[in-house]
Amino acid sequence: MNKASAITAIAQATAHINQSFETLDFKGAANYLTEDCDYITFNGHHLQGRAAYIELHETLMNNFMFRGARLEGVVKEIRFLNDTTAVVIATGAIRFRWQKEAPQSRQSINTSVWVYDETGQWLLSAFHNCRVKEFSRFSRWLLTLGRR
Repeated sequence: MNKASAITAIAQATAHINQSFETLDFKGAANYLTEDCDYITFNGHHLQGRAAYIELHETLMNNFMFRGARLEGVVKEIRFLNDTTAVVIATGAIRFRWQKEAPQSRQSINTSVWVYDETGQWLLSAFHNCRVKEFSRFSRWLLTLGRR
């Protein structure tokens, strides 16, 4: 495995997926997903397979609220478990057309598993997304109890 070319391929595939939120080409984005992918949305909804990914994203993004929105994201880390499997950590948020930048309250962090398939392409096999949130006062208090 050429690590540099693998990193480039995964980053480019991620950029295509992110761009689909602007172009609304979720079928094109799904070409970067395995046929049986698992996709967990920020609110815990579990999508299974390309068709479910396409259906949810087309339904969501083809309404007046999301029209013209952009998914802005950054790949933070790519770690290879072996020559055919990578774990990717990324952050991002949807910025609506009337916003100069996406609000902090919608920032998400995600973990994804990418696999190198027999055709020589890196594909997204599993994706888990969640909101970035500060610990609540109660959670911080519980953490202090654990340190005693």
